[in-house]
Amino acid sequence: MSMRPKRLKFYAVTHDILGDVFWEVFRNGLMDAAQRYDVDVEHLRPGKFSPEVQAGLIEGATFALPDGIISTIPEIAAVDAPLRNAIARGIPVIAINAKDPRPKGERIPYLFYIGGDDTNAGRIAGDYLINETSPRAGMCVDHYLYEHICHSDRYRGFDQAFFAKGLPVDRLRVPGGDAEACAQAVATYLMENESVNAVVTLGPPGAQAVLDARKLLPPQRKWSHITFDVAQLQIDGIRSGEIVATIDSQQYLQGYLSVQQMWMHVAQGFTMADDIYTGPAVVDARNIDAAEAGVRRGIR
Repeated sequence: MSMRPKRLKFYAVTHDILGDVFWEVFRNGLMDAAQRYDVDVEHLRPGKFSPEVQAGLIEGATFALPDGIISTIPEIAAVDAPLRNAIARGIPVIAINAKDPRPKGERIPYLFYIGGDDTNAGRIAGDYLINETSPRAGMCVDHYLYEHICHSDRYRGFDQAFFAKGLPVDRLRVPGGDAEACAQAVATYLMENESVNAVVTLGPPGAQAVLDARKLLPPQRKWSHITFDVAQLQIDGIRSGEIVATIDSQQYLQGYLSVQQMWMHVAQGFTMADDIYTGPAVVDARNIDAAEAGVRRGIR
């Protein structure tokens, strides 16, 4: 009588923010790959941005001794020790979405990273506004009040693009879970800084804040708006002309490929030699139809 092989169990631990549809699409990728490769995947998330709570979830996942852990790294100080502990206990780890930016000999020794190249994405966003509009000054709306590696990388790239053209940029942090407060903060900033006519937002909560802020300001106050991620909010904004483009990191792929590659590693012994970048990809009026079809299918 042959023994059936043990069903593999992976944990995915992410730093979700409530109301951000980005992570529901990521989760669709996780679950589609789990079904395709016949593995169990449990998705743990704190429900609000808290690297400390996420660290506790990583510790809990490690205690369960799964076959693999898939984790974001939004803040090194919080998750460094629990991820190193998981690896020391023989649990393979793949970083997704937000990675440890330190050199390989210093960073958390995960297998590799799957996600966007956020500094390059920020530069692309800045260059797009510079080439397609006439910016005098820019602002970045960050919907996290706390330091977040991939948001900081996006802002850094955006700032680099504007700095290369001698254009000033500032970053405004807003409380992503409070839509009304976000909109008011953006409106106040734009009223007080009339030279700013180029805005980058780092995801759907920030994009919503800028769209809502427009309703609080006189119609003659105008700016160009580029954002990150693909959701119906951004699709509608591009179609209406309120958003010029969005930068897609293809989070469905981040979820799907992380499970696929963990299965390839654990079940087949394969390991990628380098990171896998799922973005940046620009979505604008020229390719909006394909992006919207993906949104409707839950994969964009």
